[in-house]
Amino acid sequence: MKARRKSVVTKRISVSIPDLTHEKLQKWADIEGTSLADLASYLLRRDVEIAEEQGKIKYPDENGNKKSQS
Repeated sequence: MKARRKSVVTKRISVSIPDLTHEKLQKWADIEGTSLADLASYLLRRDVEIAEEQGKIKYPDENGNKKSQS
């Protein structure tokens, strides 16, 4: 019997970036052997985690009050 993978819901967004930034990201993705989209997704996830750790992103508690996730 095959193990089931936990399904992950993903969302698509569209962003506009300067040409030079696009070129640099594409070069980086090529070096890493990945797609530009996968690299951008990784960088966004990483920076969101950093912002959470630094308390920059607040989540409401059960009473609707904003608080840090920590």
